[in-house]
Amino acid sequence: MKRFLALLIPIVLLLIAIPFLLNNGLIVPAKVVGVVLILLTTISLRIWLRRALREKLSLDAIKFNVNHRYYLNEVSPIYRNMSKAEKKALEKRMGKLLADLQFDDTTREELNVDEMLSYALIQILAVYNESYRSLKGKMIVFDQTNNTGELKISEGKYVLVNPVLLESILKEAQTMEAISSSNKPVIGQLRDFYLNV
Repeated sequence: MKRFLALLIPIVLLLIAIPFLLNNGLIVPAKVVGVVLILLTTISLRIWLRRALREKLSLDAIKFNVNHRYYLNEVSPIYRNMSKAEKKALEKRMGKLLADLQFDDTTREELNVDEMLSYALIQILAVYNESYRSLKGKMIVFDQTNNTGELKISEGKYVLVNPVLLESILKEAQTMEAISSSNKPVIGQLRDFYLNV
């Protein structure tokens, strides 16, 4: 509540001032105060809604721990060379992506966390300069027998991808430019999959 007081107090004061001005016959100043009140209320609502949305997005995202960061440092030179602020922004997008998606594995009974991290990292790096898009309702199915070097998309919902391939691409790519200019089909397909939601 304290953070809203800075905007709430002026709104209340302006609201009280309008009848006071009208009672004293000051119609033009009352109209000006009314316009200022509407503008201030509109701006305040936008600020409050933006804060609420930001808090909701951060609550929905998966939080990264030391083990996750250790794995990302080991598998990706790009992640390793990022600044703390860049890593934090990347982890936020990856966490949101991981929370939105469903995962399955055709070859194992249990999912491997490292494989999900590899997928999320390469997916976000492939569209690094694009704004975030939700992939809610999509399912990523890991298939180690898929040796084509490409994604297999089924019904627009399931993506069969080889996690070993993704990890090897991450280890090879030294810079963001290497990912964005990569001629590997899977990078372009990941970009298309993300952008054509």
